[in-house]
Amino acid sequence: MLQTSSNKDKKEFRSLVLHLKKLYPSWKTKEITRFIMKSENPPSYSTSKALWFKISRILKRKTIDDLPRSGAPRTTTTPEYLQVVRETIELKRNASIRNANDKLNRQGYRTSKSSVWRVKNELKLKWWKRKTVQKLTDHQKIQRATIAKRLRKHYGVKKGSKFYKWNKVLNTDFSGTFLLTPQANQHNEGVYPKSSNDIPYELKTKSKQKFQKNVILWGGISYQGLFSSQSPIFTDEWLDHIRPEGTDRRTKMYFTSDRYAKFIQTIVAKKAAKELDNLEDVIFQDDQDNKQRMPVALDAVKNVFTNRIEPINCDAKLADI
Repeated sequence: MLQTSSNKDKKEFRSLVLHLKKLYPSWKTKEITRFIMKSENPPSYSTSKALWFKISRILKRKTIDDLPRSGAPRTTTTPEYLQVVRETIELKRNASIRNANDKLNRQGYRTSKSSVWRVKNELKLKWWKRKTVQKLTDHQKIQRATIAKRLRKHYGVKKGSKFYKWNKVLNTDFSGTFLLTPQANQHNEGVYPKSSNDIPYELKTKSKQKFQKNVILWGGISYQGLFSSQSPIFTDEWLDHIRPEGTDRRTKMYFTSDRYAKFIQTIVAKKAAKELDNLEDVIFQDDQDNKQRMPVALDAVKNVFTNRIEPINCDAKLADI
């Protein structure tokens, strides 16, 4: 027995009920309900009484098709209206349902937001949110293509060839800032009082820290997987560990070129020796930040990793490999 959820299933169920009535003219609603309930796969109704009402209606209507519905017919979904809605919203910027409806109203069409929404579904158009990407100048686009060709030449293109070296690249980077204080939707920050005088102070106000706590992570990824394998490195914890004695612990520590060099020579070198098979085969790549381009930082990387993608092959606007 098929379920009666979709329009097709409904018609099949109605056809079964009418067929049973034709086979057994003496059967009433009660007998048909009992027969269907004892079938191998009865329909999912909460009670037998609900099924009885459903079968009773089908027997009174004597048809498997839906009856005409009351109300005025829709007049907006004409071929002309479908075409103008398509031209208004398909592959157009700022083509929200509200903006499209306002534009059509100004053009003299009799329309509403629900009409535009129905036409959008009928045309099988889906909303696609625009993504934020790097803004590039023409010179940066040319430079990016030049460096990409240079990297293809140095490290190969086809996997399995003797010139292919991308399986040895270790790409590393700092993460963005992760806030430790939970973020809430401001539109939900409210209460329902009869009067503003009835709201207690703790519900009327919301405290906020002037300087929110946050953390920054450092990690990498290679052909073998994530580095380090267990978890990224919490750089704030390491900076607190190397904080000079006697300094105010409330003062935030930042990564400089000297600290980055020390970070590579101690933490990264230790984890790399433990997790990577042979450091001589690893090709190191880091970000294009200024602190990572200072001589002290470059020398630190060279002391740990024999091979690396040189800064000249990492354009300032080239995304990480």
